[in-house]
Amino acid sequence: MAWIVASLVACGIAVVQLYHKWDANPVVIVYAPKLIPIYTVPFPAITICPLTKVLVDQFNLTHAYQQVQNGTTLDEERELKLRALAHVCPFSHNWKQFDPRQDEKIFQTLRSMALPKEIVAQWCMWRFKKVDCSDMITETLTDDGICYTFNALPANQIYRAGVVSPEFVAFTNASTFRSNWTQDRGYRRNAGLHTYPHRPLSNGMFSGLFMVLSVRHIDQEFLCRGPYTGYKLVVHPPDEVSLSGDRFFRLNNYDVIQLTFTPNALYTARDLHDAPPTRRKCFFDHERYLRFFNHYNQANCAAECVANYTLKKCGCVKFSMPRTATMKVCDASKIACYSNTIKEVFENVFDSENHNKASACECFPACNSVQYQAEISRMPFYFKEFTHVAGPAFDRYEGYDPAILMLSFKHRHYLPVWRRPMLSLTDVVAKFGGLFALLMGASVMSVGEILYYCCIRPLRRERFPRLAINRIFVLPWAAHRNPFRVPRNY
Repeated sequence: MAWIVASLVACGIAVVQLYHKWDANPVVIVYAPKLIPIYTVPFPAITICPLTKVLVDQFNLTHAYQQVQNGTTLDEERELKLRALAHVCPFSHNWKQFDPRQDEKIFQTLRSMALPKEIVAQWCMWRFKKVDCSDMITETLTDDGICYTFNALPANQIYRAGVVSPEFVAFTNASTFRSNWTQDRGYRRNAGLHTYPHRPLSNGMFSGLFMVLSVRHIDQEFLCRGPYTGYKLVVHPPDEVSLSGDRFFRLNNYDVIQLTFTPNALYTARDLHDAPPTRRKCFFDHERYLRFFNHYNQANCAAECVANYTLKKCGCVKFSMPRTATMKVCDASKIACYSNTIKEVFENVFDSENHNKASACECFPACNSVQYQAEISRMPFYFKEFTHVAGPAFDRYEGYDPAILMLSFKHRHYLPVWRRPMLSLTDVVAKFGGLFALLMGASVMSVGEILYYCCIRPLRRERFPRLAINRIFVLPWAAHRNPFRVPRNY
């Protein structure tokens, strides 16, 4: 009897431990069983943000700053341009103390001063074929002002056009593309190789992008950007907004940078579709509605959350934050306020995760996502020396400070990662069966026997009154004749 009780106790403890293990980690991440061709994922979107924010013909920032330091009052137009640049220049807090103002038109002012994309992207080659750069890149509104993006979804497909401010969908050639790809479903079967977003054919520059970027030498200034030259490069999936403020690569003028990508693809098994998002720690595209975005992903969710928090804290939002047309845009006097709220949001997320409570954002990762890991190769570009031997072909770059950008994939195939349940129904039955067999010597047949003897056999009772001892014989089946029949002369 003691052995039976000990076996039952040990079996119960093992079952409880197995349950707690599943409850703590219901989802596991494993590598896929086979490699996938590289053309199943899109080429990454590349957002290029020049550190030079303004053409000197439009506004001479150095001259305006000197006038401010000398106590000279700027005229209305130059004052508005200086205030607009203060939102995108990291060292603007050293310029002057800005007073509150209601008539700042930051987007329109920055766009009027921005470098034309014909100057930023001088020469482009896609899949070893020369293409028009103006057809390959579109203007984008980011934290750094007006930037230029290759291979992102059009603005009217990223944002909800009827909700978001028209400034976010104001770029003209965005409607010429139609997306044939989503994070959850990938490319359509009939998309083909020449589709949008662009997809790679293979690895290497044979299926990559080559761009000559430039800025006019007379537009170079250091009051806005500090002791740097060149560009910020942001690598992101085509359906994500470009977060140029906190994650980027830097490309200097007179440098060559080559980014070689390896996709980090994470997919979720269908067995988890019925599980609640709080258990699997991710959202499918249809599960989390975003007010300003058509597609859910962690970056879009974070951008919307920060905008909502900033509106609550400061009474306005930064010009680049997603917003409606009626939301108030922060003027230059509110730069410190919205800069601090961004830190507060991430501090709130940190505290919530440490104390196992819901955060203000609840921006879980997307269940199906593609990110890009980049390897960097950087080298100097001896442009002036090269022009002496290249001849008149490079005369067009006279007066420009160029840089070279090269983008490609590293391998022809990649290994995705799967998010799946830690224990399926078959795994649970197998583990419980192993525990019962090890500790109690039981099996599924044993369970069947117990159910039979408890539920079915008591119903099969037959009485034999002619027996002297009047015993009750219980048969496991209904016999055609009584094997215990007593002779009549008994």
